[in-house]
Amino acid sequence: MNDTLRMPERWDYLILTASNDLQAAAYETQVQWRVEAGHLARVREALVVADIGGKRIGSGGSTLQCLNVVLERERRRGRRDEPAEEVFRRLRILIVHAGGDSRRLPAYGPCGKIFVPLPGESYSALGSTIFDRLVPLFLDLPPGLPGAGQVVIAAGDALNRFDAQAVRLDYRGMTALGCYAAPEEAARHGVFCLGEDHSVRLFLQKPSLEEQAELGAISRFGKTPLDIGVMSFDAAAAAALMEAFGGDLWPLAVDLGVDFYREICCAMGAEATLERYVRSARGSGSKWSGEQLALVFPKLRKIPFRARLAPRCHFLHFGSTRQLVASGLALLAQDMGTPPVVTTISVNNQVEGDGAVAGSDSWVEGCRLRAPLLLAGRNVVVGVDVNEQLALPRGGCLEVVKGRSRAGASGWFVRCYSVDDTFKDAASKGGTFCGTAAADWMGKAGVRTEDLWETTIPPEERTLWNARVFPFEASPDGFQRWLWMFDPARASAAQKQEFLKADRYSAAEVAWLADQEDFHLRRAAIRAWELRSNLQRLFSRE
Repeated sequence: MNDTLRMPERWDYLILTASNDLQAAAYETQVQWRVEAGHLARVREALVVADIGGKRIGSGGSTLQCLNVVLERERRRGRRDEPAEEVFRRLRILIVHAGGDSRRLPAYGPCGKIFVPLPGESYSALGSTIFDRLVPLFLDLPPGLPGAGQVVIAAGDALNRFDAQAVRLDYRGMTALGCYAAPEEAARHGVFCLGEDHSVRLFLQKPSLEEQAELGAISRFGKTPLDIGVMSFDAAAAAALMEAFGGDLWPLAVDLGVDFYREICCAMGAEATLERYVRSARGSGSKWSGEQLALVFPKLRKIPFRARLAPRCHFLHFGSTRQLVASGLALLAQDMGTPPVVTTISVNNQVEGDGAVAGSDSWVEGCRLRAPLLLAGRNVVVGVDVNEQLALPRGGCLEVVKGRSRAGASGWFVRCYSVDDTFKDAASKGGTFCGTAAADWMGKAGVRTEDLWETTIPPEERTLWNARVFPFEASPDGFQRWLWMFDPARASAAQKQEFLKADRYSAAEVAWLADQEDFHLRRAAIRAWELRSNLQRLFSRE
């Protein structure tokens, strides 16, 4: 049969991972909506699995947890003592890793990166998100060896674009997908040193250019094969992974975390040695001691390891505020075949009356615009009701998200910041707020360190992520009172005093207190309005 006409294989499980129970509950709603809409017809069961106890356990730990969940479900339906390998032999499982607190993309903390809304045409009532673009691609991946079972794990924090049917995954053990890239780019990713028949000699974690050259990772064409975040492995490999980190080592795996690439892949490959494995894992930040890594190395080392390179592969990253505009424009260009003329990206907005957006190189999403929105450039505006003219300075970001206060009152968090703020850099080490050095902003606003951070937080850990700088308002229009934060030098004494007295929250707190259900219901309501408006125009007599 011609491969190009091959019908897609069904999957037994689609599993979306989450960082904690709160995120998992929000994901479950989104997944269920897509099941009911018929978008996941090729999947028998769709699940969401949270990290144990809300503790981040790494991509490897999360993978093992998902396998444990599937194994328990299947054994309940059959023999309780059925060996893990036998269970997995009859299953196809797709695991998409989507946990994370979105520190680099705070506007979409309530939905998680996997459900970031995307620009472009969508004929679904749910609109389009990274999930809706990414998961169908992974579901199109070919099966492994007949009767060997298949588990595919994939990263959900970037939009991969490749031909799923152009790769082969029918090998024993584990098969990783990769693509060729410049050695400079590969130095920021996992890298394969390839042998014969697509075998992997070594897996390198963020290797320098010198290390790539020394170990033969760079091809004769001057390109390096890098990992694209997709791994397929058979039932035997799944059972081997569970055995390596199971039993007495499982509590340790939960406590220290297991990164799939650092603690697992670095142990694999025909030329992997314990010494290199320990050096690579520890050098990449592993919390496992050399003695502990030595316990898992022999079992991991035995798993056959191959890499297949996608002939054409593109990445679009939506993982940070700065990447929203660049990746959004690139996605539109790919979809349309030409760069868009308008460079302000409008996603899922309700525009009525005098509502309009003027500006360039900006991202506007989930807003209701009834008055002009004037953007100086490089702006991000999310979830805002613009009822009177609003102008933002270059680089200014504004988001309004519904949630609850520490006391349980309903209201809205107002977040003003800069597209260049990182949220993870310490104020003492160059961290910024609203595009200004944090210390300078504090000085201009008349704010002391103790006004923003708990005294229990060490200076080196005082970041924008845990600084109480975002006011809580009783009305969604309350953001107007805080626009001076973009330029505190021009704030009045009364405004500065008002800031000190305000009920303020950190981004970390907002991540927990934001109303995730309202976040999605707002988008659904705007989407419904948009569909109704389109139908009215379509059937209008004019």
